[in-house]
Amino acid sequence: MIKRIHYVIMLGMIGFFALILVNTSSNPVRESFTYFPPDPDVSFDSASTSLTILTQEDEDEYTLNWKTESTLSETAYLRQDLSFLYEEGRLIDSMSTWKENTATIRQKKGITSEDSGHYEAITYHYGEIHYPNDVIKSAQKMSYDQLYVIDSPMTPLESFKQASSEEEKEWQYILDHAIDQQAQLVFKSMVAEYNLHPEDYTILSLTSLDQYENKALPGLSQKQTTDAIGGIWEGLYKNYFLGILLPDSSTEPPIGSTIPVILIHKQSPYLLILFQTKSGKNVQLIQYLNEPLLERKDDSTN
Repeated sequence: MIKRIHYVIMLGMIGFFALILVNTSSNPVRESFTYFPPDPDVSFDSASTSLTILTQEDEDEYTLNWKTESTLSETAYLRQDLSFLYEEGRLIDSMSTWKENTATIRQKKGITSEDSGHYEAITYHYGEIHYPNDVIKSAQKMSYDQLYVIDSPMTPLESFKQASSEEEKEWQYILDHAIDQQAQLVFKSMVAEYNLHPEDYTILSLTSLDQYENKALPGLSQKQTTDAIGGIWEGLYKNYFLGILLPDSSTEPPIGSTIPVILIHKQSPYLLILFQTKSGKNVQLIQYLNEPLLERKDDSTN
């Protein structure tokens, strides 16, 4: 039987998040990342994630070039970039870099792979700004990239981000269809385990979260959206990137886990983050919002 792992992430009145583990086992944090309220005077001048084919090692292998870069509008007390790389909907690697008293962070890594695949990378760029009297604020931004790699014995190695030719469209459909089928099976198992009703939620993938930087998440204000995004990444850092805590106080590495799915409740002020570990254990994170939801006019008019 799959053991239930249930974390609660609560959004405090001043924007901090407290993590509460339902099974009460201890979880010493090896590193710390805390989201602070946004600074309206600080923003990112640039932020990007890039996936390209670097080299072809031989007929069976190629190297994927994965890079992230971000520059804040001013030097920050603390800067961090956290990036997740997925292949076929499963985490295959991650990068995280901390720097003090800097504005810019650059990361890069080469990933050796083989066969055709759909790669997705999403990065959270974060800056912590300190002011007198212990006032701490932050700036955040996300970036995303994807790459389809076609490694067929009948054709030379090929890659594309958006399908243009009929052949590329056919390959994209084949790869996406297989990923979607597997994702649906995982989602159904999580919905069943946690007794959820999908129609009560707006559902989106972590890899689409960057689309909500300049627009509000469904049913949330822009302020709630900013705080929710910060809380999502804080929770994933502590309960995903650093290792997934199990009820026996052991941890399971995040490699091989699924892309987290975010479910925003349509009537109540909370959202869920669901994912499955490589070994098949389902994980649920809950984030409560500190403000009421906006009135959903589309629901009231139907």
